[in-house]
Amino acid sequence: MSGRPLVVESFRLDVEQEAPFSAFYHHEFLPAVISDAGGVRGTWRYQEHQVTGSLRYYRKQFLTIHECDAGADAEALIEVLQRRTADGAMAVWSRSIAEAEPPRLYVERWAHPRMPRDGIFGSRPFFMVSVELRPGREQAFHDWYETGYLPRNVADVPGWVGCRRYSSVGRTPARHHAIYEAADLHGLDESLEAMRAPFRLKENMSWKQWDTGGDPAIAWEDAAMFKPIFRTP
Repeated sequence: MSGRPLVVESFRLDVEQEAPFSAFYHHEFLPAVISDAGGVRGTWRYQEHQVTGSLRYYRKQFLTIHECDAGADAEALIEVLQRRTADGAMAVWSRSIAEAEPPRLYVERWAHPRMPRDGIFGSRPFFMVSVELRPGREQAFHDWYETGYLPRNVADVPGWVGCRRYSSVGRTPARHHAIYEAADLHGLDESLEAMRAPFRLKENMSWKQWDTGGDPAIAWEDAAMFKPIFRTP
C-alpha cells in the first residue's frame, strides 16, 4: 500500500436540489472544511453518470474524495467534516440528503502499474465497483480479485488509464472500492464495452462464484460510473 490516504463520503440528492446544493457545497462548505483541516492535497467531487431513464436519475449518487498527506491528516479532516456537517447551513441541507455514507478513511490496498501521468483522479471519469465481504471470506476474495481478475481486466481493456483498489478503515463491515479510470467519458464508455467483449465472458462470469449461491462471499455490492463535477486545486 503506497498511495496516500483518502477520505471518501457519498450520498444521493433529488435532482431539483442539485444546483443550489452544489453552489453551496463547492464554494462555501468545501473551502471552509479544507481551510480548517489542513493536510489536504486535493479534493474531487463526482456525479453518477448515465442513469437517465431509470428512477435512480432523480437521486443520483454523489462522491466526494479528498487525498490527504498522511493518516493523521485524514483523521483530522474527518473530524472537521463531522463538526461542520452537524451545524450551520450543511446541517439544514443534511435533512434533504438520502443514503448518506459518512466520511471514512480509505487506504490503497492494490494498484496496477499502469498509472496516469498526472497522478490519480486528475479530472477523469471512472467506473467503481464496491463490495462488502462476509467474515472469514475476505482474504480468499482479495487474492482472487487482485492477483487474477483485476490484472487481466486491465490488460484486456487498454482504455483504462489506471486502476486502484481501496479499503475502508474503522468501518464494520469494511467496504472496498475498485476504481477504473478512463481518459474521458467517451473512453469510459468504450472501456466498459471492451470489458464486456465476448472473449471475456468466462472471466466476467467467474464473479458469480463470489456473489451467488447459498453462502456467497460478497454480502453487498454496487457498480456505477462517475464523472467529475468539481476539483480543487
